[in-house]
Amino acid sequence: MHKILLVDNDAETLEMIDQLLKREGYSVYRATSGPEALRLVESTAPDMLVVNMQLNGFDGLTLCRKLRSTSPTSRTPILFLNNSESPYGVADALDAGGDDYLRKPFALRELSARIRAHLRRMSRQSDELPRLRIVPDSLTVFVNDREVMLTQVEFDLLLFLCSTPNQLHSTQALLSDVWQYPRGTGDTALVRNHVRNLRRKIEPDPNRPEIIQSRHGRGYSVRAQVEIESGVMSHSH
Repeated sequence: MHKILLVDNDAETLEMIDQLLKREGYSVYRATSGPEALRLVESTAPDMLVVNMQLNGFDGLTLCRKLRSTSPTSRTPILFLNNSESPYGVADALDAGGDDYLRKPFALRELSARIRAHLRRMSRQSDELPRLRIVPDSLTVFVNDREVMLTQVEFDLLLFLCSTPNQLHSTQALLSDVWQYPRGTGDTALVRNHVRNLRRKIEPDPNRPEIIQSRHGRGYSVRAQVEIESGVMSHSH
């Protein structure tokens, strides 16, 4: 059963959407402010959020940016609802990292169809993600069942990135967390070269990397279904 978090400070809207989604078989959670929504996201890990742009505490755009900056929710679909008198528009919603936008009043049928479409897209994407199985004892990595042998440094780097799939790590953070250099020291070319070597070994096409992704100036992240063989399992969504 998919979990959906509704975030709106209008009790009437909350109740109306809550009833609709429960009838359609979803598990529904409700928050009336940004801070409350953040707490609920941590405890419930929703599959999707429906967020009013104007909230108490901080607005929906700020909430969206906060969710996009952390690993578990960096790709969770977020559909914005907006009041007709709001100063914000669809461009603001998409710029903040939102996936969709509906202006109030809207047809419940329309909301329902859009939610279904986003959840379908996410389940299709997670089926297509490459699988990474990491065996720390033997420094072995399996990429979709293909065994890959790595050097100690390559292994340490990949293991660190895989411990938080989808989360961006800056080159500087990797130098201190993986190489143990004091903050602000170390050569960033070192990280780039090791990432390049890792990609040669684990990517289907190293020139178009799918697993180790980079954002210019922001760092590297792993996008895969990750299994670390120590009884710890984590899945990216």
